Amino acid sequence: MKYSYFICLVLLLNSCYRDIDLNKYREAEGETLLTVNSIINPNSIVAVSATQMYFFSDIHNERTVVPDLDIELYVNLEFAEKMRYNAETKLYESTIRPKIGEKISLQTTFKEVQVKASDRIPKRVMIESISAERQGPIHIYSENDYLFTYRITFSDNPEEENFYFLQYDVVNRQYDVDMGERDFTYDFVFQQLARQVNGILPGWEPYSPYGLPFSDRGIEGKTHTLVVKEKIQGEFNPLTKFTQMNREFKLYAISKPYYEYLVSLLCNRSEDGGIHGGMIDIGVADPIKYIVI
Repeated sequence: MKYSYFICLVLLLNSCYRDIDLNKYREAEGETLLTVNSIINPNSIVAVSATQMYFFSDIHNERTVVPDLDIELYVNLEFAEKMRYNAETKLYESTIRPKIGEKISLQTTFKEVQVKASDRIPKRVMIESISAERQGPIHIYSENDYLFTYRITFSDNPEEENFYFLQYDVVNRQYDVDMGERDFTYDFVFQQLARQVNGILPGWEPYSPYGLPFSDRGIEGKTHTLVVKEKIQGEFNPLTKFTQMNREFKLYAISKPYYEYLVSLLCNRSEDGGIHGGMIDIGVADPIKYIVI
């Protein structure tokens, strides 16, 4: 009886798949779409990546860079310069270095279609203090594990809506204690982030192997202490071999559009087990753009 059930199940699953010719869905408009990306830091040159979009079913091993654009850079709505293409980095680069508070705009034309992008460089945020607490050896995954609790204090600017990105990592990967699992679930701001993402991706929890964005919603104008943790498996990373453990913490002030972009990436990830992200992978759902209201 078990074998009969297994055969029926296989036949049922096979019936869910069919070959679809996607070529009839190609649109001429897609050939004129250009993606312009740039992460702008104060007192650094502006570097811009310009790539052409591809059709979903086409084989693409790398990005299709567009090297022959005339990209104009504006500072506070005034023309500053025409950016130069660097063939080695495959980026368009500026000679000027924007300052905090300036509005940076990019403008170009691709196949007779005008492409624009703009954003304002936010004010810098300062980390006021950092503390660390160690627990262990304790049982987390197995015996002899360790739990580290980090507290990072900063003050939110009360004059405007603010957005941030927290990252913490190993200082020297070759000589230091390997980075354990980051745990963002304990802090209020990341719980707020999870509530936002859960509206699109139910069940998502604040996790990332790198770092996470957050807004000042709920902590506006206050001094706030972020609480994050690190779980280290002693079985594979015994701390007794080391005399010290170094970690680097970075707290970035980011713009609202960049925050929305990062949250959109979280909402469309498929590796976290989200249904919507998996549907995007097989081409039956469109990516979601997240907008803060």
